Amino acid sequence: MNIARSSVKLSVAHGGKAIITFGGIAFFANQLSPGELGVFFLFEALVGVLMIPADLGLRGAAEKRISEGDSPSEMLTTAVLLKALPLFVIVSGVLLFGSYINDYAGESVAVLLAVAIVGQELYQFGLQIVSAELRVGETAILRLAHKLIWFVVGYFFLASGFGVTGLIYGLLVGYAIPFVWAMIKRSTAFGRPSMEHVHSLTAYSRYNFVSAVSGYFYSWMDVLIIGWFLTSAHVGAYEVAWRVTGVVIIGSSAIAQTIFPQVSRWDAEEAIERIERIIPQAVTPSLIIAIPAFFGTLLFSREILTFVFDAEYATASLVLVVLMAEKILQAVHVITGRSLKATNHPELAARAAVVAITTNLILNVVLIQQYGLIGAAIATVVSFGINTAMCVNYLSRYLTVRIPWRELAWVVVSSVGMTLVLLGTESVAPVDSIFSLFGVIGFGAVVYAGFVLLSPSLRLKIAQSIRMVKSDGAAGEPVRGDD
Repeated sequence: MNIARSSVKLSVAHGGKAIITFGGIAFFANQLSPGELGVFFLFEALVGVLMIPADLGLRGAAEKRISEGDSPSEMLTTAVLLKALPLFVIVSGVLLFGSYINDYAGESVAVLLAVAIVGQELYQFGLQIVSAELRVGETAILRLAHKLIWFVVGYFFLASGFGVTGLIYGLLVGYAIPFVWAMIKRSTAFGRPSMEHVHSLTAYSRYNFVSAVSGYFYSWMDVLIIGWFLTSAHVGAYEVAWRVTGVVIIGSSAIAQTIFPQVSRWDAEEAIERIERIIPQAVTPSLIIAIPAFFGTLLFSREILTFVFDAEYATASLVLVVLMAEKILQAVHVITGRSLKATNHPELAARAAVVAITTNLILNVVLIQQYGLIGAAIATVVSFGINTAMCVNYLSRYLTVRIPWRELAWVVVSSVGMTLVLLGTESVAPVDSIFSLFGVIGFGAVVYAGFVLLSPSLRLKIAQSIRMVKSDGAAGEPVRGDD
């Protein structure tokens, strides 16, 4: 598998997804009130949290075991059978307590929620099976199709008078079509299940389940608690800020998804040196966008929310700054956390997750009541910082983790230089419209790139990455000058 090429494919797909999501939310924010849009975000939050017990970590376990190459067909069938029971229980519970769910969400969404949980599980399972076959790059189009279908179908239903429910219909169709496509693209056939494979999957999934809890709770716990203590309008404003920050970790997520099956295979082959070389190669690209994005948000958070969405969402401008700082931590965590699980230490990732979940829950309950939306953002940063630090520490016990401090220092210097240039620019040409906002963002990107390219090591790394994308060799092989 060419890791560089697959990472680029996924980055392009994630970039396309981000553009569609960003544009879609911006469009829908101008068609719906923050309260109405908040209902959709609460629906997504419920799907995200209920997916945890519906999956029990089995999707990640299936990807791990199939990627190892030992009895993949039997592993696939066993995983499907194991997943059926918890999924049935959760869906039945949603239908049984539908009236309470409808009251909480503010719309009659319980039946749609049950369908969405099944759809999301099938969609994610299909992607992870193809990824486990070391064909991660081929999932790029499926991920992009999911968001594109959501926007097109959602727009159609919204225009037809379905209101916020139309966005939910778009979500459901967006799950179904890529799942069918993934099943057609997979090469792993169904085999005969066995108790041996049950033990293998559950031994991994019980720890992967806890890590999954961390991921989904991290993504949705604050939204659910905001919806409980505050209003759906607050949910809408907070989640819009969150979606803006999601754009900056496109590359990080793509790299993490790409290297997981390859690191898993190298771990099975005891090729430890290869794993130790690929981690520092992944860290710099993960942070090269997140760091300048934080500095840019310090300057233009209110303008972004006002001109791209609506003035009503500008109340979350400080939230946007705090959450953008958190994305720097997330860019590191997606690499180290998945590497920890890929090297067959899900129990340590689970331990870090338990600490982070507990911290996040306590801080959200306390700080949201005390400080509102900014309290939720602070809770997220603190808890995720703890999770990231613990994962880095655990990984360093088994691998020599080399952090490219010199390169990262230059990225920070370049970001500060960009900020100073933009401050000077704004004093001459104030940002007073969406066109001037995008113009100054584009100018800032050019200035930042110019500063970055002044570093010989970063120029070399960028050139090597481009060559690896064009070649058929596997990225992640030794790169001269990295050590």
